Amino acid sequence: MADRIWRWWAAGVTALAFCAMVLCVAASQARFASLDALPAPPPAQSQGQGAGGHLVDLNTAGLEELDTLPGIGPARAQAILDYREEHGPFRYVEELVYVDGIGEGILADLMDLVTVGDPRA
Repeated sequence: MADRIWRWWAAGVTALAFCAMVLCVAASQARFASLDALPAPPPAQSQGQGAGGHLVDLNTAGLEELDTLPGIGPARAQAILDYREEHGPFRYVEELVYVDGIGEGILADLMDLVTVGDPRA
């Protein structure tokens, strides 16, 4: 009798562990999948006027140009390039918060200095 209970318990624990793993994988993939459903932003959301009227395009800027932005040093500039390579072009300036090392504060400082241009181009 105890042997049968043990087998049922072990099978139940295994099934629960498998379900938990599946949910973890699905949740990690859903983080970026939600961005795919968003429409293209209106120009006013993605563009502003920076110093001298020059905006840095997050989809075309290189390491040196990104490094000139306030709060972005060489490490964060490289993180932006890595994110762009892994996830494709930015569709929204606000996507910067998904880049390692960039939070709401840095994003607020950059909103008027960067753009995403046309990610389909």
